[in-house]
Amino acid sequence: MKKKTFFFLLIFHFSFFILHFSIASSIEVGGHLTEDTIWSPDNNPYHVIDNIYVDEGVTLTILPGTEIYIQSAPLTSWQDFNEHFWYQNGTNDAKMFWIDGRIIAEGTEQDSILFTRLQDDNDYFWGTIYITDDAGESIFKYCTLENAGGLGIYVGLIAYGMITFMNKELEIERCKFLNYVAGLHGNNVQWYEYVSVVNNIFQINNEMSEYAATHYKEHLLINNPIDGYPPPLIAGNEFIGSYRIDFPTGYFISNKLISNESIGVDIGGRHKKVYIYDNEFIDYENGITCWGVSGDSIYIKNNRFIGGNEAINIDDAYVEISDNYFEGCDLTANHSYSSKIINNIFSNSSGTAISGNVSVITNNIISNYNRGLSGRGDELFSNNIFIDNDYIFSSVTDNHIIENNIFISNDELYMNFLYGNPIFHNCILDFELPLECIDGGGNIWVDSLQAQTLFEDITNGDFHLIEGSLAIDAGFDTTGYYYPFDLDYNHRFWDGDNNGTAIIDIGPYEYSSPSFGGIEGFTYNPITEDPVDFVLLKINNEPGEFTFSDSLGNFEYKLPAGTYDIYCERMYYDDVIEYEVEVVDGQFTQIQIPMFEIVGVTQNQVPNTQCQLTNFPNPFNPSGAGRSPETTIEFTIPTDSKVEIKVFNIKGQEVRKLINEHLIKGTHSIVWNGIDSNNKHVSSGIYFYKITAGKESIIKKMLLFK
Repeated sequence: MKKKTFFFLLIFHFSFFILHFSIASSIEVGGHLTEDTIWSPDNNPYHVIDNIYVDEGVTLTILPGTEIYIQSAPLTSWQDFNEHFWYQNGTNDAKMFWIDGRIIAEGTEQDSILFTRLQDDNDYFWGTIYITDDAGESIFKYCTLENAGGLGIYVGLIAYGMITFMNKELEIERCKFLNYVAGLHGNNVQWYEYVSVVNNIFQINNEMSEYAATHYKEHLLINNPIDGYPPPLIAGNEFIGSYRIDFPTGYFISNKLISNESIGVDIGGRHKKVYIYDNEFIDYENGITCWGVSGDSIYIKNNRFIGGNEAINIDDAYVEISDNYFEGCDLTANHSYSSKIINNIFSNSSGTAISGNVSVITNNIISNYNRGLSGRGDELFSNNIFIDNDYIFSSVTDNHIIENNIFISNDELYMNFLYGNPIFHNCILDFELPLECIDGGGNIWVDSLQAQTLFEDITNGDFHLIEGSLAIDAGFDTTGYYYPFDLDYNHRFWDGDNNGTAIIDIGPYEYSSPSFGGIEGFTYNPITEDPVDFVLLKINNEPGEFTFSDSLGNFEYKLPAGTYDIYCERMYYDDVIEYEVEVVDGQFTQIQIPMFEIVGVTQNQVPNTQCQLTNFPNPFNPSGAGRSPETTIEFTIPTDSKVEIKVFNIKGQEVRKLINEHLIKGTHSIVWNGIDSNNKHVSSGIYFYKITAGKESIIKKMLLFK
């Protein structure tokens, strides 16, 4: 019989740490980490049998491929939660990580890091990874976290999340969150600085107790960040299962949400800006909700809402809803005065396509609804199509500006009431106006056969105008009052019948008009040459005129001819402005936008595993008349390595290579005197210096003053 060997390490000093090999060759861990610690797959698996405390100033680094199994407890009722999931002087049965320092868990695509329960029982869950408000930046990449139930920390604070964070900086990328009461829970009400949740999967399946699956139901909850810092970035994630996403402000970009009930995104009112762009909402009872306050600004653009019930419900907030597709769901904007609903397509619902009194409703297509509109466009209600609906209006009033709209194949004009004497002018209709309504002139009446000749393919929902359509150049012409684009972002005023006069067409499309030009290109890091994803680009710094670069850094935006300033922002990067970008009709101006990382935010220097890099003085300048400026670049490499150090200018162009040789491990230094590779003095400004040692690299910024 083989001899069983046990290793014990017990450290006192108001803390302890237990480490021993069991019969199954696992390592049992628990207690306080009082110095920097590395967990490695060489010691797999780790069994967390007591709470892990990462003390202040200490970093726990978890290497790719590490497997961590955490002592769990049953969670089938509220009584179970009270008994097993309350932190009471460290006696909680469901164990946790308590982070006062930092946790850096960076796996790879091939070797992810696993956090899971120790017990193989669907009713059992571990507690939480609780990151306190004093903790430093923590990072999770390529991790799989599964089967966590949260933990009551003290009265008034329940850490519901699989990761619950109260610190300023958290980066979560390409992780999988599986089976949880809440996935990610941010519980600091005031002072987040950098919160990035990008390209992760949040998924609930049936392998949970009924209580755990219905207890809290949050994929992601982030409370209110303070003004003056970048808002949270939630981008490229998949959220699967009937849990909600709750955050007050930020960028919600290119996410996919799949459910059959509940709320998709719940926006809290905090006088903030929220961008919801290029997402897909599938079968959500409520896709986006906001009980806002005066001062909130919400921009919902280029999303797809499929199925469910109410795609959007915004109350008491300014909102711009544009370029979205709605199928089988409704939109409500109550008390959202001055708001805009532009360039959307609505189809197939038993409810009401648009509810609420907003400022502008234009360039929309609404088909196969019970009611097309309940409310009105106070300033502009024009160039929409209402087709095959039971009722065009819930009620209609003389406050409507009813012009340039197409109303065909609807059963009734209104469902409830007709108030006052609304005026219709330059509309296409297939019904007689009630006596109370005023024919303002320019209206065109058609029968069912003529209606077929208006569009390219009315049967299959292609409402582009066909040659000879009665809608061409038949609109109410108020040049300068309308938006200059149609539903395709082609020119709105165009001489479609070639009679020498450009008049707006009736409906959302302008016949034969040319497309705008615009800008296209990509956002990238000029030092690494990697693309920078999800950059916000605002045209002339107007918050409603925007796009985002995609996951590969590419972007495209149509604009009328003119000259524009492009304002670019992205968490972890300095803001950039591209001045005086010229756009020509029908052409796309190519621009490449360099984005420079903010020094000190994204650097992840883990003791004994990565290089360290600094320079001094910084800023630096000449120390005397006629002398060159000098700065000392100091670096530490953990192993003997081939080392390369380069200096780059603000455009990402290489200025000088300072080192390119094999060095022994340890600390080294080199002086740069502001001379480039052509032996010329460089000008004052911002410079970047990059070290590459083996597979590791770090970039820092320095300033030269003369």
